[in-house]
Amino acid sequence: MGKSYINNAVIGNGSMLGCITETGELIRLYWPDIDFAQHVEKMLTGFFDTRFSNSTLWFSEGDHQYAQRYLDDTNILETTALLTKLPLKVIQTDFCLPDESVMIRHYEIINVGSEEVHVGMGVASHVISSQHDMGSTLFDFQLDALMHYRHGGYWVVGSSLEVKEFQIGNNPFGAVWEGKLVGPDSIGMSPDGAMLWDVGILPPGCGKTITLYIAFAKGMNDVKALMRRIKATDYNTLVDTTRIYWHNYLKSCRTVISGNENADSVYRRSLLLFKLMINNSTGGILASPEIDEGFTQCGRYAYCWGRDAAFITQAFDEVGLFQDTARFYEWASRVQDTEGFWHQRYHMNGRLAPSWGIQIDETGSILFGILRHFEATKNMRFLKEMWPAVVEAVGFLENFIDTETNLPKPSFDLWEERKGEHTYSTAAVVAGINAASQIGELLGIADETTRNWRKIAREIKDAMIKELVDHQNGVFFRSIRTKLNPWGKEPSEQVVTIRVNSKGFAWEVSQTDARMDISLLGTSVPFRVFPPDDSIVRKTAAKIEDVLVCEKVGGIRRYEDDSYAGGNPWVIATLWMALYHLETGELNKAAEYLEWSIKSRTHLDLLPEQADRQDGKPCWVIPLTWSHAMYVLALKGLLDKGGQIFG
Repeated sequence: MGKSYINNAVIGNGSMLGCITETGELIRLYWPDIDFAQHVEKMLTGFFDTRFSNSTLWFSEGDHQYAQRYLDDTNILETTALLTKLPLKVIQTDFCLPDESVMIRHYEIINVGSEEVHVGMGVASHVISSQHDMGSTLFDFQLDALMHYRHGGYWVVGSSLEVKEFQIGNNPFGAVWEGKLVGPDSIGMSPDGAMLWDVGILPPGCGKTITLYIAFAKGMNDVKALMRRIKATDYNTLVDTTRIYWHNYLKSCRTVISGNENADSVYRRSLLLFKLMINNSTGGILASPEIDEGFTQCGRYAYCWGRDAAFITQAFDEVGLFQDTARFYEWASRVQDTEGFWHQRYHMNGRLAPSWGIQIDETGSILFGILRHFEATKNMRFLKEMWPAVVEAVGFLENFIDTETNLPKPSFDLWEERKGEHTYSTAAVVAGINAASQIGELLGIADETTRNWRKIAREIKDAMIKELVDHQNGVFFRSIRTKLNPWGKEPSEQVVTIRVNSKGFAWEVSQTDARMDISLLGTSVPFRVFPPDDSIVRKTAAKIEDVLVCEKVGGIRRYEDDSYAGGNPWVIATLWMALYHLETGELNKAAEYLEWSIKSRTHLDLLPEQADRQDGKPCWVIPLTWSHAMYVLALKGLLDKGGQIFG
């Protein structure tokens, strides 16, 4: 059973994360962390007229008329389907309870025809399993509910109406389609099962409701107790409590009123998304809900990167989510490698995620982010708690220097595609060491330590000017000593052989990479290594705009000859340019890029990673936390400087 590459909508509560398609199908459901484990292989709800066999219409599969929205200023999702072959309008409402490991799926079923209908409803679900972790299913008669279980947890599907029939295994999806379940066996070594309800007779214009409760716990008795408690609570109480929770959450954040409803709506949705992307138990921040479990199109997205976090936590602080920023850096200090650096990416529980090499900007970014958080909060206790991690990180960076160039040794760039000595990565390292020095000064650490760190940072910056600037054209190189072709001969006539590890292995690398890349702005925004009006920064920014603007639909591409997912303009790249123009005082230009980003949103106000280069519509990863963070930073920055949105 394949998975959609598009998560049209997300719901959750920090320990659960549900991903839902535009037709309302729940295709992913994570618990107890928002990246693992994923429990749903397939889950379908069907409706039928009990007078006719083989007449089931799946809610999320069919030529129905759909509409989808979030209830105002909440993470409560409503999907409406006007069924094509039954005179039924079905409204499905999905949300997770704020403080319980429970997802609610509520159905309002309305007869929109001219004759009465005897409505039946069925749900079939298939838990993800493997040969070594057998997913099994049982029906609990006391709970009147279907239970999936496997090593590590249990999840139960219960309902507000009495179950008429159930079935475990033996093609329950087909049995629901036939409208007849056969359930003599109440437990079996099968990953799938189904339930069926007699909703009743609906006269024309009348409706009925049924609520499904999907509850998770690590113990069987715990999940039973949870299900009993939730089933005893009225649905209106559950939805009202959840609505109030999200409204109060937004009130606790900084309000933005730009005068443009679209801009403000995306801002509010960004804040609502942020809370779903923070893992409750650890403080890790999810880059995006997963779209590609099988690594078929990319390296997967459901991880935490220090690179993303440097921008995301800055946005958190801008909107008042100071505690969530602090929790992230506490998480970062716990997962730091004993050598002092941070790896490429991590699972939410802090364990190392699949990676392919050191990405040194991660370490510099986290150091830089620690100082930025202090600047927002003035919390000295936080700095003291972070100090041991800071010392270890700088100790690693001091030794991660190429003695021939005085730049950080070759590592992967922020796009994780090329190994080399990169301008962006170097700027992150300089900013990180300078931040560490300033943290030491704030804590009253010996002057000798902080002076030495500043000296190291200054020497690396001098090396940037010497090695990473195209002095003939007055712009930054993207990289030097770069492996442009990881699989063979370099596509450059100017190559050099360098040693790549302590065991004597060597690589042929290109001496320079002069392609324009949006990340070159990182020298100034956010890392402050060079001022925004520095002549090299200005010339580089101008060339980026000249080369990387997508002529057909607008927006900025990541870099020259980018082919990933087709080579589209990216929201983060476009907003990065907006942030740069805010620093140079060119507010109208910044506003234009913001307006483009707003146009790239989905109808649910979620921002993608990319917009299609042909029609400008949102594409690929939806939503991307980094995109929303850049949006918040750009919008607040524009308004704080007196600018406004016109589009």
